[in-house]
Amino acid sequence: MLVAYTEDRNRISLAQGWKKEQLEKLRTIHRFICPVCKKAVILKLGTKRRWHFAHSGEVKCSLDLEAESDYHLLGKEHIYNWITSQNIQALLEPYLSSINQRPDIFIHYEGRYYAIEYQCSPLPLQVFEKRTKGYLQQDILPIWIFGGNRMTRKSSSLFSFSPIEWAALQPQAQFNNFLHYYCPHTKQFFSLMNSKSLSSQSALSHLVTSKIREVPFQKIIKGDFSLEQHINEIWLTIKKKWRYSVTPYPTRSQKFFNEYCLQRKISPFLYPVEAGWPTNNHQWIETSPHIWQTLILIHLSTYPIETHFTFKDVYCFLKELIERGVCSTRTLPFYEGHYSYAIMSYMQLLSQSGVIRRTNKKQFFRVKDIQYPQSIDEAIVRDEAFADRHKIS
Repeated sequence: MLVAYTEDRNRISLAQGWKKEQLEKLRTIHRFICPVCKKAVILKLGTKRRWHFAHSGEVKCSLDLEAESDYHLLGKEHIYNWITSQNIQALLEPYLSSINQRPDIFIHYEGRYYAIEYQCSPLPLQVFEKRTKGYLQQDILPIWIFGGNRMTRKSSSLFSFSPIEWAALQPQAQFNNFLHYYCPHTKQFFSLMNSKSLSSQSALSHLVTSKIREVPFQKIIKGDFSLEQHINEIWLTIKKKWRYSVTPYPTRSQKFFNEYCLQRKISPFLYPVEAGWPTNNHQWIETSPHIWQTLILIHLSTYPIETHFTFKDVYCFLKELIERGVCSTRTLPFYEGHYSYAIMSYMQLLSQSGVIRRTNKKQFFRVKDIQYPQSIDEAIVRDEAFADRHKIS
């Protein structure tokens, strides 16, 4: 940690430009205390690691915080100095006794409070949820910024997310969502915008790179970047991969999907053209969209044409698959809603594409039979035509 108190309650922050001889003198005349547990800490001024305070020996802090690497300490200091350089009120590593939490940086900006959590090491999802909910209950907006060393890029637009990275997605009206990383070595923010779920880990995202000295704080907290959207072509490539993909070790959902289709004499690769598209709210479901959307279409085919069904009928069908562990959902603490929102958004797409029609707020009926391509070549052509007709964003 970068902050401790002296025994006479003076706050010492190592981000305030101390010289080594000053700190050496300070530790000869003062004892340092942890702001959280009030136990003694040692000021370490070595040449190999970044200067920091640490609990002595086997002493553990009452607040369960993960160990901080040099990378973490340096990045935290950069972010703090970047914020304060913009004349924004910020406090480094304050202890919030009301919720027993210690954010890396606590900020008051334009009438509201923010907590910056700079996360460079793995963190259990349950711990992430607890910290996030603790802040939100106090009307503090947490901004999770991950270390640049955590960003996993698979190609120019494909990235791999851990469960806490999915959970840290911040909603954004224009571009759906955003997620930030910071690398202290390059002094750059890496912002992933408009991330679309492809599977439990994979996401299609637009990467924006910004030098820390050039980007204002407001852009980071609001995800206020300009983007050129070219999602159609990339998404069609992904759909083509799903149609050709043969996995030697399929996931439980993929295995179920293959068997479910084959039992009905449907090729898993020739799923309907109307399945496998990104829609509003589909990030709530981590199962690949071509799987859960095809399962819904197969279910809808059990209703005769013009026979009414309700949203609840479709919801209960998918809910059963989720409870059985066939399909899975995500934790998204920053989003209002539920995976039912993903189902409704998909039904809206089916209505726009003429597969179903809505009679009133709750009832629908199927207009035409569910069509299955006869070959992958036909499927690819029809996928392209569908993308041309319907805006994918």
